[in-house]
Amino acid sequence: MTAGEVDQLGKNHRLTRQLNVRAPIAGVVMERLAVAGTRIDMLVPIYRIANLDELWLEIAIPQERMGDIKIGDRVAVENSDASAKITLLGQSVTPENQTILARAVLDIPRSQTKVSLRPGQRLNIQVIQSSNKPAFKIPNTAIAQSEGKAFIFIHNPQGFAVTPITVVGKQDDESIINGELTGNEEIAVKGAAALKANWLGLGEGE
Repeated sequence: MTAGEVDQLGKNHRLTRQLNVRAPIAGVVMERLAVAGTRIDMLVPIYRIANLDELWLEIAIPQERMGDIKIGDRVAVENSDASAKITLLGQSVTPENQTILARAVLDIPRSQTKVSLRPGQRLNIQVIQSSNKPAFKIPNTAIAQSEGKAFIFIHNPQGFAVTPITVVGKQDDESIINGELTGNEEIAVKGAAALKANWLGLGEGE
């Protein structure tokens, strides 16, 4: 109640049939939790209101990438000029999907007059990490896995050399990798499974 309404109540000791309900913050109504005719008890919320001046992304980070993500990493949002910066990393793992929560604050350019981002929206994002090593994009079919490590096969005069790599990201049918590479190597993009079997002595060379 406003000061004027309180003063009026003190004078006539009578409540009106209608009272104005004022939100403690300026924002946008996100949800109505009560309908006309409902009996409302003390402290029961009637509306859910949000201040949309600052939006957050809540990102589920797979456990195998927990050691790669750090506070300050930038996040790109698919099909949008908006980006974000990770400001919080959770300390516990979600049992259902074995992920940790990362929170990133969105930075929406002022020039982007038509913003397609809304609260509650599911988005595709990509975490952009700084690295001292050059990164390369290769087909997923070029990568072989063994004992939890990733390898590629580089062509040389004797055949193929097995080279360890680090997978730093995935996008559709391609992976982003780094390692002791120059970028001029010829790699096997098909038949990695057969080359792996031959390397491990499980099959004949192809």
